Amino acid sequence: MQATGEVLDGAREYVQRQLAAFARRVSGDVDAMRVRLTTFRQTSAARPALAQANLVVDGRPVRAQAAAPFFREAATLLRARLGGHLARLARPAEPRSWPDARHAHNRPPAVALPAARRKIVRRKQYPLARSHPDEAALAMDVMDYDFHLFVDADTGQDSLVYRVGPTGYRLARLRGLRPPTAPASIPWTINVHGVPRLSPDEAAERVETTELPYRFFEHSATGRGSVLYRRYDGHYGLLTAAGPAPETT
Repeated sequence: MQATGEVLDGAREYVQRQLAAFARRVSGDVDAMRVRLTTFRQTSAARPALAQANLVVDGRPVRAQAAAPFFREAATLLRARLGGHLARLARPAEPRSWPDARHAHNRPPAVALPAARRKIVRRKQYPLARSHPDEAALAMDVMDYDFHLFVDADTGQDSLVYRVGPTGYRLARLRGLRPPTAPASIPWTINVHGVPRLSPDEAAERVETTELPYRFFEHSATGRGSVLYRRYDGHYGLLTAAGPAPETT
């Protein structure tokens, strides 16, 4: 277990016991479990205790996080969140509920930094998984993400699935408006706006003009799909596809 900030030994032991008990009740093999506890320093934060767990269940990664006033409450919320993810994994044809007001209430507090002070403090480049949009939506859900960057197996396009709109599942590709091929169990909406070609700094400027705390764009230097997003510390993170652009259809 990893702890950041002021985490009492009693809180650490309680969370560890709760998650160990949860793991014993999982109907599958828990191959690995990693837990991280974070106490946010802002004294005004309404939910300063953040608990996050990463599990590997039957070879499948599952992640959840929950913030609360105290770690005991965060542990309870985290167990419920993990249970929901495992239920989603067991029944992949059933989409996650939307809107997810409970999860929004249990998010970590975000630091309100002035735009002039924000920087890109984390950059991650990695090969994108090639999958059907339904599979990408499942990966997004069980990893507790609000978006997921992938290569659309239908078209070969760098694409993004994200939680927004009337159904909570929207698909954006660098190019094209083709709906996912059948069979599709997710109630998709399709992004109809062009994906801009930008530098990361230009993407940061665009984030300030959108309601979403992230921006999907075509990286002007690589031609690959990328996402710039706002972190909980108020700064930015950047995800970029690695390697040459895939062949499209």
